[in-house]
Formats: sequence, structure tokens, C-alpha cells
Amino acid sequence: MFFFWQKHNNVPSTFRSPIFGSSILMNGVLCVLFGIAILTSPELLAYIVAGFFIFFGISLIMMWWKIKS
Repeated sequence: MFFFWQKHNNVPSTFRSPIFGSSILMNGVLCVLFGIAILTSPELLAYIVAGFFIFFGISLIMMWWKIKS
């Protein structure tokens, strides 16, 4: 996980800023917004959980497909 912050040997004079930090921020903001949405309307929880299962299932199928070929 820490390879995002390491210097790259092919370009010794530059340092690439980590792109991982912005994705952590975005996931945190989305978690807070989903939490607020579930607190205000509890029936949204079923849709969010169903969406998670669909996304996770598609991810597993794509991973299987990538490994198979």
C-alpha cells in the first residue's frame, strides 16, 4: 500500500504525489452522506445493501473472467 509514496527510480528528480489520498477522502465523504441518508430514510438501507451485493458480485465475476483468460 505504501508504494504510492515511494520515489520512482526512472525519474529521480521528481516525486509523484499520492493519488490514493483523494480516493480515501471521497470514500469518507460518500460514507458520511450514505449514513445521513439512511438515518433520514431507513428504507434506503435495503437499496444500498442490494447495490453493494450487485457491485460485489459483478466485481467477482470480472475477476474470475480476468483470471480465466
